[in-house]
Amino acid sequence: MKQRVREELLQKRRRYEKAEEDALKIKDRFLQLEEVQRANSILLYYPHKNEVNTLPIIEELLKTKKVVLLPKVKDHDIIPIQISDLSGLKRGYAGILEPEGEAFPVEDIDIVVVPAVAYDLRGHRLGYGKGYYDRLLKRIKGLKVGLAYDFQVVEKLPVESHDVPVDLIITPTRTINTKGGM
Repeated sequence: MKQRVREELLQKRRRYEKAEEDALKIKDRFLQLEEVQRANSILLYYPHKNEVNTLPIIEELLKTKKVVLLPKVKDHDIIPIQISDLSGLKRGYAGILEPEGEAFPVEDIDIVVVPAVAYDLRGHRLGYGKGYYDRLLKRIKGLKVGLAYDFQVVEKLPVESHDVPVDLIITPTRTINTKGGM
């Protein structure tokens, strides 16, 4: 079931024509969050294969005094690494641009923004099936945020015991407080 939903939504996302416009709406909603304004450190993802484009968010946050982090995949784990700009990123896991540098302490991350194929209204996410973000999210005490186009939010997804929900889902038209899977 997960694989069928994943394939359908990935295909829809590839054909989505309002992605750029919607990504800017999502950026505005995200940056207006009180939690974002208070946060010291934020881990985002580098967009890949039609995911919600986080580059406008990253560029805005880099203008502030916040610690901006991007993931590096190493030994099947996500390592958060601080960046000061977007230069110097190198192709890493699955061809995604990644930073070089020292690992930032996971326990010091205030907000983590995670990619997904879909989310449900309880905050459960359908990722790419490798479990990298689920393993990371288990270690994050801070706010867990999902960014999605409206069509990526569904009523209910199949859930497995290792799945870790997000606390908020931000779409171009709404911010959904999921209370971490309640």
